Amino acid sequence: MIFIRVLLGALAAVLVVVVVLPAFVLFDLVVGGTGLGLCPGAIGTCTTSAFALVELVAILGGVVVVVGGGIVGCLHVLSRPRRRVNTS
Repeated sequence: MIFIRVLLGALAAVLVVVVVLPAFVLFDLVVGGTGLGLCPGAIGTCTTSAFALVELVAILGGVVVVVGGGIVGCLHVLSRPRRRVNTS
């Protein structure tokens, strides 16, 4: 059970990072940075493909769904009643 709780904490941390990371990239671009290396010459010279937004949303959405499913699975395992072994 301790392993499941540690796994649940790790999955929650990964979920927070995946959800918050785009905000950090956007903030870095707004203040004139490179978007954590996404656009080497800042936002003015950043070139992307026509499907960059779709790819980003699909990847981040897929990661959120997979990690969220892992969290739900861990919570399901933790909420199961323990089976008692009848020794009589």
